[in-house]
Amino acid sequence: MREPRTPPPRTVTFAGPRARWSVTATPVDPGAPARVQAGAARNALRDGDRTVLAGLLPFDVDVAGTFLTGHRERVPEPRADLPAGRLVEDPGARDRYTSAVADVLRRIDSGEVDKVVLSRSVRFETTTPVDPQALLDRLAAVNPAAQGFCADLPVGTLVGASPELLCRRSGREVLSHPLAGSVPRQADPVLDEEAGARLAVSAKDLREHAVVVADIVERLGPLAVVAPVGPPRLVRTPAMWHLGTEVRAHLRDEATDSLDLALALHPTPAVCGTPRRAAAEVIRRLEEGERGGYAGAVGFQDRAGDGAWWVAIRCALVDGRTVRAHAGGGIVAGSDPAAEHAETTAKLRTVLAALARERTTEVLA
Repeated sequence: MREPRTPPPRTVTFAGPRARWSVTATPVDPGAPARVQAGAARNALRDGDRTVLAGLLPFDVDVAGTFLTGHRERVPEPRADLPAGRLVEDPGARDRYTSAVADVLRRIDSGEVDKVVLSRSVRFETTTPVDPQALLDRLAAVNPAAQGFCADLPVGTLVGASPELLCRRSGREVLSHPLAGSVPRQADPVLDEEAGARLAVSAKDLREHAVVVADIVERLGPLAVVAPVGPPRLVRTPAMWHLGTEVRAHLRDEATDSLDLALALHPTPAVCGTPRRAAAEVIRRLEEGERGGYAGAVGFQDRAGDGAWWVAIRCALVDGRTVRAHAGGGIVAGSDPAAEHAETTAKLRTVLAALARERTTEVLA
């Protein structure tokens, strides 16, 4: 009988304001669903001599993700530059996306769903293969407050810089910082401040944000005592204004680790919708292609169970000379298809501006 082939090693790399490191190892149970992989990785970390677990939960946890256990390794600064390239635009993509948004709005009116986060993608083609580490370096430099990540997957390498913390565990203390309700930044400083001020009082966006916060509080409830939640605050990134709320909690059982928390919270209504199962089914029907790692959760955990997981947004899948970037918008009652297309366009600029080495406002029309 032929011995089963050992899968090739993969790497998960993180780049943030205070650290740049990676874990390289053979994937844990690579053919299993993500929930099974997560359990196997946790057991391997607990029972072995490894010091850290790193991984990517895909958007759909019933398919395989990537989980590694190993040791933190410092990542050398990448030397490769990013090659020249061009955005390959599908002239019918805009109409298909706005039509899909209109379809979601009809489903909301009928009571089938309350919110659906509908995403779209664009393709960027380069003259020579893209070095994922070089793209990670560029994204981390553009938005140093975000958490940069680079995860090897069977279909390519997912690279991004996420502004959204799904959960962080430190001892028994838990923090989640969801972002929901967004508008694009403006080049003119006065118009930009006005855009943020309008977002802060937008009934539609405040309603969308409240749904996400309420879901996180409810899902944390069985695991932790949740502190009173304050009103949302404005959060700015280079491309977007967001509404953000810090949700803090104290674990009921110290055995609950950061991965338990990530599995309980993912996917939040900020990347899926409500009710969760109904929204996920609408996404499956209306979106073009699989999300894969986009809108998943990427993060790490140490042997004590402490760790942090971020929502895998502002990211792109790198496969040789092809880079596919995703972005989504939360559709609720009162959403406008054209405005949702503009919002996803602004979010896509985060990755595409880094690739094109152009000003953010000039990458997409």
